[in-house]
Amino acid sequence: MKTRNQLISEIKNLLKTYNLRAFKRYSQNFMIEPNLIRWQLDYSNLSKTDIVVEIGAGLGTLTKELAENAKKVIAVESDPKLVEVLRNELSGLNNVEVIPEDVLKLDSKIFEGTKIVSNPPYKISSPLTFKIIEASYILALMSYQKEFAVRMVAEPGSKECGRLSLGVKYYAKVEYLKPISRGFFYPAPKVDSALIRLIPGTPPFELTNKKDFFEFVRHLFSFRNKIVKHALSLYLKHRESKSIETPDLTNDSLMQKRVFQLSLEQFYELYQIFQQ
Repeated sequence: MKTRNQLISEIKNLLKTYNLRAFKRYSQNFMIEPNLIRWQLDYSNLSKTDIVVEIGAGLGTLTKELAENAKKVIAVESDPKLVEVLRNELSGLNNVEVIPEDVLKLDSKIFEGTKIVSNPPYKISSPLTFKIIEASYILALMSYQKEFAVRMVAEPGSKECGRLSLGVKYYAKVEYLKPISRGFFYPAPKVDSALIRLIPGTPPFELTNKKDFFEFVRHLFSFRNKIVKHALSLYLKHRESKSIETPDLTNDSLMQKRVFQLSLEQFYELYQIFQQ
């Protein structure tokens, strides 16, 4: 594996050779830290039988290392100029397939039976995460903006807990593995990142209408600091315009909690009241 100085030199040379520069609007920050590559290889536990999906392959720094350790790498990149670099620089690797597409527009079947190892653009973190965890993947090892990562693993009752935390936990086991310095990328982003591992989990309960349930969670979290009983009353004002009967709200301990203190199961308990 190349040293940090070698990676920096390689990135700068590629940018110069192809007359490229990183665009902030595309969240383009290229990895220059070999330790991050080592962590990604170790925590994903790659073997020569694995098919890996890399999202936002960039200049191919990680792609090359993945190709050495896996059966096949599917490198997804939406920037046409970077696609050109990948196809030229990785042409000697017969186990790499470059897909020139926005990953959010691809069929989720691309993740079936794969390990996802990526440093994706921050701006697509939420939709990409849910696209992955609703698919039939093996594991996902992702770097996220640190603030987003903290929210992903937050527990009920913490100030960081929100519908993202609960939505991710419904589908997957989520682990916060390592903090990632902004200096691990070139050019350095304005924020630090974190390495997260997602593994498919068994949902704690079955939902016949997932969209409706998580809309319910979203609405209640818009009153996150209010007592549940008051938040539900405000929610009912929204629902009454749709001629939905007001359920009986009992004055138990659940109703006296604050919204951000509710667990996923408690949200479901409340949701069921509205379905009766």
